[in-house]
Amino acid sequence: MVRTVYPTRLPNGSLLLNNMLDYEMVPLGSTFRSLTSSASSFFSSLLLFWLCQVKVCERKMFETNFTSLDWGIVIVYLVGTGILGMFVNKYIHNASDYLVGGRSAGTSLSIASFIGTGLGLVTLMYASMGGFNKGFSFLLVPTIAFVAYIMLGSTGFVIKRLREMKLTTLPEFFEKRFSRKVRVTSGIIAVLAGILNMGIFPKMGAIFITYVTGMGGEQSELTVNIITSLLIVLVLVYTVMGGMVAVMVTDYIQFVVLSIGLGLGLWFCFNSPGLGWDEMVTTWSKAKGAAAFNPVHEKSYGWTYLFFQIFVITFAGFCWAPEATRALTTENSSTTKKTFLFGAPGFFVRMAIPAVWGIAAFVFVSKHPELKDVFFGKEPIHAAAAMPLLLGNVIPMGLLGLLVAGLLAAFMSTHDSYLLSWASIISQDIIAPLKRVDRLSDQESIFFTRVSVVVIGAFLLFWGIWYELPESVWDYMSITGTVYVAGSGVALIGGMYWKRASSTGALLSMFGGLFAILGLKPIVEPTQFFLDSRLHSKCEYWLNGYSISLSVFGICALLFIFGSLAFPDKQQPATLEGEIS
Repeated sequence: MVRTVYPTRLPNGSLLLNNMLDYEMVPLGSTFRSLTSSASSFFSSLLLFWLCQVKVCERKMFETNFTSLDWGIVIVYLVGTGILGMFVNKYIHNASDYLVGGRSAGTSLSIASFIGTGLGLVTLMYASMGGFNKGFSFLLVPTIAFVAYIMLGSTGFVIKRLREMKLTTLPEFFEKRFSRKVRVTSGIIAVLAGILNMGIFPKMGAIFITYVTGMGGEQSELTVNIITSLLIVLVLVYTVMGGMVAVMVTDYIQFVVLSIGLGLGLWFCFNSPGLGWDEMVTTWSKAKGAAAFNPVHEKSYGWTYLFFQIFVITFAGFCWAPEATRALTTENSSTTKKTFLFGAPGFFVRMAIPAVWGIAAFVFVSKHPELKDVFFGKEPIHAAAAMPLLLGNVIPMGLLGLLVAGLLAAFMSTHDSYLLSWASIISQDIIAPLKRVDRLSDQESIFFTRVSVVVIGAFLLFWGIWYELPESVWDYMSITGTVYVAGSGVALIGGMYWKRASSTGALLSMFGGLFAILGLKPIVEPTQFFLDSRLHSKCEYWLNGYSISLSVFGICALLFIFGSLAFPDKQQPATLEGEIS
């Protein structure tokens, strides 16, 4: 059974589906008959079963335009992409095909997959949260990403040589340049940081589904968690079956759908009653003043945060596995450079548009007293709820289903690439070296990677969904990412461009990156609590996550230089002789 909701129009002209008492019950079978006849797969059946269990309750403030028609659109799309991912399994002939797509991705496919990988639902959520909390100042982050990828693509810094070495994973470089011990260390830290970083992704997806569909209450939240779990299972199935070929093909389709979806959401934000560009600027000017537009304002991010973002975003471009893997899958180094260069605008758009959604959500909430009390009251709900609630109210049914399908596709896109990236590191950079073999057989490589994908997926199911979100998801991801990219990034640059770089220096640098863990909120806040009030005021500027993480980059560089000069390697690996300038 589903319900038909009758919309009411607010005084400002905006549409809000909040009439809880006027509804009628209609048979679910007639609504979904045509859908189930054409998409009767196992996953859609489970999804429909749980949708049937959703009970109607009074949720005035959180009603949206999402209907059974929209659910049908979403299910058909997800099932279709899942079937496609499994279909391309027949193109997997060896480990190279499975892990790096046979290194045959052309420019168009590589760029689309590159952007699609970064354009995950969690990206849209943390960017919208940034816009909701900081206003236009958050556009600093996508601007830095745009400049960083333009630089990498135009110069080929690091990424060009990575492709020319025909690597399967990034830590493989460390064994060729330094030693097997460095490779294993890099792999372990990469996986730990990556899985920790990825752990909150399912929770973000669950929050999005909860508020964009208008569901609420304990049972509805449980239903959303189960739906999110089924999405993870679907991603696991076609990632395990299709590998990197499936990832690139489905990313390409999702890139097209997402491009339309982003534009659709932006249009409604600018053209819905009570919103629009002028209204956004005016509302934010009154609420935050100059801090809403100037990112280095004392009440906004500040200069330290700016420099931290420059380092972490640039290093992530060539060192963070999901992005760096794209440098390894292209047909040649020239395509690698084009991928980063022409993908740079996409990296700006993927964060800027959802940031504008968050900015518009702030205006939307500010104009509705009942929502204002919920978001800005004594016990406010998480800012992550604002953007999906906005989209659910300003976009009509049907179109809303198409948009949600695209955004859930983004959820799948990020998960499949991240799963394969971390799983391939486990098989190639931890298991293979520990077995003391130069390379696993194709069968072993694919087997261990698939097992690792399932294990990581199990972690996401039992940890990610139930983990309480931090206040700033982007800051959390930046800090956890620094754990790996600071140390390994310094070792990668030094090992590639400095002949005197040594294994000891690389190891010290990687261990130095672990200091970034001190920047996490559960560690920083207790430290601040025990400080004397006068000392606290002096140290508060430096005792925060981004200040600590920025200093970690410097610590890693110093440790790398000291270790390399004090403990030089006896000889340079033969595989890299003549390749280091």
